[in-house]
Amino acid sequence: MFKTFVLSLAAILTVNQASAAPQMIRWTATNDSVATLSHVLDVLSKKTGQTFTEKDFLLQDDRGLAFNHYQRYEQIVAGDLVEGRSLRLWRDANGRLVQAEAYLNIAGEKEASHEMVVFETDRLKDAETVKIAQKAIKHSRDPYFRGIEWKDRWLDGRFVRIVTVKGKHGKTKLVIHHRSKKVLSNDFAEFPQGDLNARDISPTQSIQTLVYPIYEETEGALIHQDRIEVTLDHILAEIPNVPNDLYAEMKTRRYMGEQFSPVQGESEAGRAAGFWSMTYLKNKAASIRGALPLIGNDFEHGLMLQGSFATINIHPDAFTKFPGVTLAPKPSAAFFPNWLETADNVEMVPGNAFYGKPLMSATEAMNRPARRLADHNPAEYLNDGFDEIQVYYAINTLFNTLHDIGFSDPELSTRPFNAFLFNPDIEYRDNAFYTDDTINFTTYSPKAQNYARDNSTIWHELGHGVMDRLMGDNLTLADSGGLAEGMADFVAAMVIQGVTKGAPFDGSRDFRIINHTGFNLTNESHDDGEAYGGAMKDFMDAAVLADKDNGLHKVADIVLEAMRLSRDHPKLDANEWFNHILFADSLGRDGLRKPGEMHNLIVAALNGRNFRLDGGQTATLSLKNDQTNVEITSSAIGSRYKPIVVTIKKDETKELKVGVSIKSSPTYAFKYPVTVKFEYLKSPLQGSVHWVGEESSPAVYTLKSESDTLHIPVTVTGTCDAINREDGTCSDYIHVQIFNDGETDKPSAKKRFYVQIKNP
Repeated sequence: MFKTFVLSLAAILTVNQASAAPQMIRWTATNDSVATLSHVLDVLSKKTGQTFTEKDFLLQDDRGLAFNHYQRYEQIVAGDLVEGRSLRLWRDANGRLVQAEAYLNIAGEKEASHEMVVFETDRLKDAETVKIAQKAIKHSRDPYFRGIEWKDRWLDGRFVRIVTVKGKHGKTKLVIHHRSKKVLSNDFAEFPQGDLNARDISPTQSIQTLVYPIYEETEGALIHQDRIEVTLDHILAEIPNVPNDLYAEMKTRRYMGEQFSPVQGESEAGRAAGFWSMTYLKNKAASIRGALPLIGNDFEHGLMLQGSFATINIHPDAFTKFPGVTLAPKPSAAFFPNWLETADNVEMVPGNAFYGKPLMSATEAMNRPARRLADHNPAEYLNDGFDEIQVYYAINTLFNTLHDIGFSDPELSTRPFNAFLFNPDIEYRDNAFYTDDTINFTTYSPKAQNYARDNSTIWHELGHGVMDRLMGDNLTLADSGGLAEGMADFVAAMVIQGVTKGAPFDGSRDFRIINHTGFNLTNESHDDGEAYGGAMKDFMDAAVLADKDNGLHKVADIVLEAMRLSRDHPKLDANEWFNHILFADSLGRDGLRKPGEMHNLIVAALNGRNFRLDGGQTATLSLKNDQTNVEITSSAIGSRYKPIVVTIKKDETKELKVGVSIKSSPTYAFKYPVTVKFEYLKSPLQGSVHWVGEESSPAVYTLKSESDTLHIPVTVTGTCDAINREDGTCSDYIHVQIFNDGETDKPSAKKRFYVQIKNP
């Protein structure tokens, strides 16, 4: 006999609400400072005309932040949570309300419900979920299975399982309908360009060494910096004594994908039945590490760069993928799941990463070679061991600088970032990426920079980590991801400002965040980010100019607080973000800044960026695929994750046509004649597809007036200049850039047009 969920009429009516359009309800201490949950629910009931009680919510996050206490309650319908529907509260040290934000389903809003009752037999089995997920990603941009987690929620009137599959290159979010077992949506996002719960073992120690202050070289090796002497601090005086097979006791059974269960894998009975969960295994690994004896981390034993804020590890595949590695692999304590794939299943084998090259003396620490090899040979770099020193310095510097300007949140501001170097994955060559408290470095082609020696890139990637920590795992961005990219750039800019005190250096004006890019004039997250980051950089520059001693601290205090006040926001867009910036400014900070002190500087920074807080008309850049007359947005065919697939023989060519036009608004006017550049080679990660005529890049065109539209033919060849995808194909883009009359170095608008070349 099958168990069923029996719902009352009231519960069924509540299920109807699961598909209702949500409302954002917000108030602050200015309106009402009483912060008890019962009072807040009374206020919500009055504002909505619907009675809410504590039974309608489940507390999901409860933590102290730097200047307030935060709680997130998720809305419950018929015993299950509703995706993206929550009540969030911020209280000050005296228990008074700072801000309340509720994004809820409200009864009576018109939208048909799809389901009334959920039967136990309707629910997906764990093994079914894994198989559906494997099938869903099999032919996707990232078909590799490296982890999975899920949660059951009401979403748009359906009871669904929201599944996140972690791959080699990013995460795929699947929404699977319980009843029909159909995949309702399938969305992929790359990791922003390992699992180790390090313990802070005291005392710590310091050593002297030489590092690059900002970077080894700029793109194209146009500018080189000399190394400077610095102190590497917070190095642990003792580290675990790691045996050759640290996680041997976890290998007494197999961990097959079809037996993964986040619920049953957490119970002893479930594990006895063959199920497993990654959370249990991570905790088990932490327990094994915690029981290890300690040894001195010193020159006598070979000092490893393991610190309170940074741990340095070598990707385990580096020792087998790169011929010529002479460094003996020494296992580190970092848990590293190895995923083995077959035609119809996956298996996780517990493993570990490796330490880098041990430091044997103070003299060696000062004299490690920082060779710039013509071919960026990873084996030679691994044997030299310098990249590890540079990365450790960069991570430490980020923590030290941000601590000085207000990053003081319990646990969030002290938990270490873990670095994994020499990831051999071809699709991440010439890059670095961040995920899950980990910064990952790859390998580099001859003309590329070595990003393990570029602090600005490291600080950008870790900027994603700072945002993740402060803004929460449940944050949902309502744009292409530009806010994440732009604010990661801005975190790096704050660190650079803190390190250099604003003193110029070679290349200091060449960073992406220093730009003219306007909002609503781009279609890819990194370009979108230039508007976000550029506006914030304008704000910081003005604040430092007005207050040389405290300007940076004031700006950082506002921005970090705005991140805290946006924590777990269900639909954060530019308007919401900048309103939270203004709200953070209005709060002031005793001893640092007055309430509203920076308001005019913030508003001024948005002027000229094609941004309207009132939601009014903005200027536009139109980029179309003329063959289909389809606008190339961040999610359309022709975008980063959906390139136009061109299947041609190696000796063939194919012509495509791109349409370009622009339109001014009452508050933002393009200055004619406008120069339009089609860049084929010099933008980031370009050069894999061979375009006809790319040798004379950029191709330059002119728009004489708003009535003009360009229809530009572009031709691809079937022979790739470089393979950058594991399936043997290449993907690349044209960067269409708009320069106002008088602009030469930084465009005001730019969009990307992606293609992928396949040979039949």
